Amino acid sequence: MRRLIAAAILIAGCAALYFLQRAKSEAPISPAPVLYLVADTEREASRIPLQLTRVSDEEENQIGAQIAKEYGLTDPHRFDNDKTGDAQVIEKYLNSVGYLLTPQVQRQAIRYHFYLDDNPDLVNAFALPGGSIVVGRGLLNLLESEDELASVLGHEITHVDNGHAIERLQYELAAKKYGLSVFYGLGRPAVEIFQAGYTKEQELEADRVGLDIAVARGYSPQGAIALMKRFEKLEAEESDPNRRAGSPIEEIAQVSVNSLQQYFQSHPPASERLAAMQSEINSQGWPETAQRALKVRNIFLTDQAEALDTAGEFAKSIGRYKEAAALAPDYLRAWRGLANAEWRSGDATETVTPATEAALRGKEARDWQLLARALIVASPQKATDIFAEDLNKAFADNKQINSYVAGTFELAGMQVVRGNLGDGIQLLRTVLATGSQYSTEFRTQMQRELAWWMYRAGKLDEAARILESAHQSLPRESETGNQLAWVYTDMGRQADASQSPSAGSSPAMQAEDNAILAVISARTNEHDSANVQFKIACMYDPVWLVPRWVQNNFSNSTATIIKQLQTEELARRKKVAEELARAKKEAEAHRHSNN
Repeated sequence: MRRLIAAAILIAGCAALYFLQRAKSEAPISPAPVLYLVADTEREASRIPLQLTRVSDEEENQIGAQIAKEYGLTDPHRFDNDKTGDAQVIEKYLNSVGYLLTPQVQRQAIRYHFYLDDNPDLVNAFALPGGSIVVGRGLLNLLESEDELASVLGHEITHVDNGHAIERLQYELAAKKYGLSVFYGLGRPAVEIFQAGYTKEQELEADRVGLDIAVARGYSPQGAIALMKRFEKLEAEESDPNRRAGSPIEEIAQVSVNSLQQYFQSHPPASERLAAMQSEINSQGWPETAQRALKVRNIFLTDQAEALDTAGEFAKSIGRYKEAAALAPDYLRAWRGLANAEWRSGDATETVTPATEAALRGKEARDWQLLARALIVASPQKATDIFAEDLNKAFADNKQINSYVAGTFELAGMQVVRGNLGDGIQLLRTVLATGSQYSTEFRTQMQRELAWWMYRAGKLDEAARILESAHQSLPRESETGNQLAWVYTDMGRQADASQSPSAGSSPAMQAEDNAILAVISARTNEHDSANVQFKIACMYDPVWLVPRWVQNNFSNSTATIIKQLQTEELARRKKVAEELARAKKEAEAHRHSNN
């Protein structure tokens, strides 16, 4: 029977192709349509028995639950490394929106659950048999409204409700001549089946029905349209070989081009999907309605801001952070990020407000450290009074000992820089002398802070002694080693300084390692080496090209050397850019002459 059905479809298709070719004789004849027809015929013929032997809803629930378990979706510890708790917040929100949509499904026995895949490079969503819907963090990063999210979830729900997901699994197993029992060992390979997408007809069906589901629950149809227009633009940018910096892909910052390619390869063209959705809206007569805010958008704006900051796009990063803080004023991560981005941009004055918000909300040592450093640059005469007031406000009800002590350290350090050396040193030493109640790590951190303030005050000998003591306590602590190298190089001890950088593993630490070596080389008249090392530092972290940031963090003598290195690095980059532009222009002229 299966062979007869396939033969009949194939004969009809070939006849149709024959008449189409005759009707349009100017079109070149190609074997491709026949090959596509044969492939589609075999696939559809294979699916006929699958539709007749579809598993029950309860068995599908069991299959989906097992695959979800093997993929790790049901592991309660899968977000243990998410220190901010953002992943849990996102997943809870996914379920709140998803459960608004599920009353619209036809198969009520399917038990839906909505999961976050916290991989920022997963620009996709997929549905497992039995109602487990997974949304990648990379895809969520592209959304701007809850209505857009509803259209995504409605699309994936349809893949389950209309049987696409279980049929896809049945088809894959049948093609390999396996029984359904094999799903128990599939795990991640099974998930990859669903990530790869469906037939064009099924994807368009999921768009249409998913949109119906979302609108029926009060969401604006314009959410789906807005998202598909964004995809259409991104698809055009991704496929453009002459794509330039500043395009929508770069503006998103967090999403890689490869991730977008994978999404577009597993779905029909965005323009076609957009036209089908608009046709559905027109046929249903749905009016344009206001869209709802995406309640977790602050998290993704902060993700984007962090990526932009890492790339040295400080103005854009600051803009994203401000959007995130405006949407969620209690979101500590946005305030910390904004303070850090303002500081890295070199603007100490603009750092003060977000640093104050971070210190009052977070009350951690790093918060007080940045606030103190910003205040001493922005308002040196009022810095200690402002800082003391904020510190007392933060701990008025409860003195969290380590955090309060960290703040007290910063206050004393500010006094040292302002010339109150005796009072500052005595206070800091008194706190350190309490000894046993603090961990070695905390004591070392506070010693580094004391040494930094000594360094900024020009007390290099005292700074070196403090750092040497801290280095003995924790000899592998990279920040202490680098800070000691900066002190040594200012003291003229270049050999000691060159031994101190600790080869940090993070890009920021690797940048600092190379910046230290560049300054040492400049001071020992090895200028070519200095320029190469500084070039590497700037590749790891563009902040080394910001003059005011350097001035705010280092001694005048070191800042002067780095300023010269910045000038030479910018001149080198300008020359490279001019050479590339000239080469491109010559290549275009050569191409035109050949044509």
